[in-house]
Amino acid sequence: MDIDKAIEMLEHLSEGVNPVTGEILPENDSCNQADVIRALYTVLNKLNSSKSKRAGPENAGKPWTDKETEQLKKEFSMGMSINSIAKAHCRSKGAVEVKLCRLGLIEETYFAKKIKEGY
Repeated sequence: MDIDKAIEMLEHLSEGVNPVTGEILPENDSCNQADVIRALYTVLNKLNSSKSKRAGPENAGKPWTDKETEQLKKEFSMGMSINSIAKAHCRSKGAVEVKLCRLGLIEETYFAKKIKEGY
């Protein structure tokens, strides 16, 4: 596992989200305890301060073209994983999930819900 993936997983845990499924963790989950959350933030701050600002994927924030949207639909229908699709389109996993949700191809995910709510 590379450091960026590890940081992403720790960020999800610190936000109370299962980094594998995207589901919100139960209140009694150990990762939702104040001391654990503080520990996660401490480690994340140290990791992020020791690295230069991480650049996002190349297409982060750019609108989806019609051609790219059609390719996304094709890849998803063929069973390509969301991580693979994200890499192929130079976008984040969350961006791909939000687009698939907006296209009605998947149910609302944690990432899509956060975007909808304006986070």
